[in-house]
Amino acid sequence: MSRTSPLVPCSRPGQRLLSGLLALAFVTAACSSTEDAGTPSYEPSDAVEVQVLPQMAATGEDVEAADDAAWVVDATVADAEEGTAVTLYATTADDGWEAVSEGETDEDGAVALTTRTAGRLQVVVGEGDDAIGAEASTDDAPEATFTDDFDEDTVDEADGSWTSRTQGHIGVRTCSRADPSGAEVGDGVLVLSVLEDPDKDLCQPNGKRKKFPFRLNGHVGTEGRYGFTYGFAAARIKTQSARGQHAAFWMQAVGGQSAGGAKKGGAEIDVMEYFGDDHPQGGLTSFTYFLDEDGEKQTVGGWLPDVKEYDDDWASAYHVYSVEWTPDEYVFRIDGQVTQRLEGETSGREEFLILSLLSSDYELPRFNGELPEQMEVDWARVWETGPAS
Repeated sequence: MSRTSPLVPCSRPGQRLLSGLLALAFVTAACSSTEDAGTPSYEPSDAVEVQVLPQMAATGEDVEAADDAAWVVDATVADAEEGTAVTLYATTADDGWEAVSEGETDEDGAVALTTRTAGRLQVVVGEGDDAIGAEASTDDAPEATFTDDFDEDTVDEADGSWTSRTQGHIGVRTCSRADPSGAEVGDGVLVLSVLEDPDKDLCQPNGKRKKFPFRLNGHVGTEGRYGFTYGFAAARIKTQSARGQHAAFWMQAVGGQSAGGAKKGGAEIDVMEYFGDDHPQGGLTSFTYFLDEDGEKQTVGGWLPDVKEYDDDWASAYHVYSVEWTPDEYVFRIDGQVTQRLEGETSGREEFLILSLLSSDYELPRFNGELPEQMEVDWARVWETGPAS
């Protein structure tokens, strides 16, 4: 019998409200006023704690550079009433100030804002003589240690970051296998596809009556090229729309997982998986699994509830899917919005990045698209922090 995992989802009060506020904040940042708001007036206060996270917010239909994404600014206001107004100011080119994002605190006093403007920042709580605040800077955010904008083909090249993975015709994918033909780079985008296998006929998975064409999957990773331990990892992705396959951004332990818990044996960290539009459970998942002392698989996380709070346009627009990985927790985000927080022991091993569009046997009966199906990756990025995040 599997033991109960010590890593459990942390359902924080006000998380749903905060997610909605984050969405509002991102829209505000994207459409911020260009009028100079003047120097913000407030009393500096230790009651306002600010943390500037990496550039992990960038929703849109078009390709853009990773350097153009918005920074995520987390603020916590001690003893603040729920609904307290918080405004983020950034410096303008002429050293003035402008409001770039605004929101309201949740019942924990937390709010997250975004800015595409680099430089000094002011977080201001309240208005008039009662306003308090704190100063920060985008320079406080971790520096990127790995970036691939896919401006050049870095898949299966001698000096590239990614290699095609060899996986298939086993396990849950007896009707498909990974193949280099499923991964192409062009116009600043990595396109991963599910294709019909021209060398095979039909497959009958698990004794089912219906047969399906064998498939080839786009499946690449940085194993042997790049890995890291602790930090932020993000990818800007436009998913496939059809069911029958799933887009994924994930990580695995270098050298493979082993028993003994996540810290010793590593973990699989599934930052995102998307199982297609109109999925009855919303289609998006984030989870992690590891092997306990007895070698039993322990899985934590799962389907993201109420995904429409974050968006409902996964296949038509790019979104940044990210994980913050520390020794004590995983924090999953979409465009800076916290979607799931898993607290407890995490992987203590070096992990490598994986991007894939995989068709598993159990998905094939639900296929409702037309091959080839495709997902697009605009960029992938890592900000290493080490044990202290």
